[in-house]
Amino acid sequence: MPMDNSRSNLLYLWPRRTLFVGRLRHPIEFSQAAASLVIGVEGPVQLVLPGSDVVWHEHSLLLAPGQSARIDPQGQLVAACYLDALGQDFRLLSHSMARHQDGVYAGFHGEHSLQRWLTALYNAPMQAEEAFDALESGINPAAHPYPETDPRVARVVERIQSEIGRNVSVEELANSVNLSVSRLVELFRAQVGVPVRRYRQWHRLFVTFTGVERGASLTDAAIAAGFADSAHFSHTFRMTLGMTPSDIVTMLSGSIFVGRGAPAGGLAGHNAGAGLPTPACQTGH
Repeated sequence: MPMDNSRSNLLYLWPRRTLFVGRLRHPIEFSQAAASLVIGVEGPVQLVLPGSDVVWHEHSLLLAPGQSARIDPQGQLVAACYLDALGQDFRLLSHSMARHQDGVYAGFHGEHSLQRWLTALYNAPMQAEEAFDALESGINPAAHPYPETDPRVARVVERIQSEIGRNVSVEELANSVNLSVSRLVELFRAQVGVPVRRYRQWHRLFVTFTGVERGASLTDAAIAAGFADSAHFSHTFRMTLGMTPSDIVTMLSGSIFVGRGAPAGGLAGHNAGAGLPTPACQTGH
């Protein structure tokens, strides 16, 4: 539901990150399953946390995985970049931003450069590879090395992604990396920020929209991504993103860009997105 009908909102899907750029008509309440960097492109956004009546007005916000919030962009252009699953982006960015409280940071040092680039992107969308490279430069302009990750957790994330249509048990995942269930649960939560089940649901949302871009209906794409039915998909979508699936499909009006390497779930028969460039970065949505 763009307020400015002359341009469509944008959604970029890469294996490492997801980027939404557009206008929202109403405030959204959500409990996110991935860390996000939120940028008010034309001015500050309003943030309210559960159980608080304090309203923050910030041009840039970094929210941890699992953080619940209410954000009101007040009709302006806003960007939400969902960061990598293994927490490398979040740990890098959090060290250079002011902490409001656990899980909420503000004042990204490169916000002005990102605002200019996001405005240009909205006015003249780039193809996926070019946009990813520009976003990488905006998030990490000094090309600092990303924090180390636990290779066992990385392998579990890769397994979840590669078998997204299956509910691979935590026991099976733990056995595959020679860990006890309790130890995997602890390490996964520390690295990814949410439990295994929550991360799997988040990645299924990502896979669903790659399927939509490749020609599937929303329901078919959701089922192929592993959701039990459309009701399960809609509930997860609203809880995680604060909108209904139909809301965001209407807002995007076909402006979805998918980088090569993005999974298609069980949609092997659909167009694989030929001609869309591949992201030049590490794996791990």
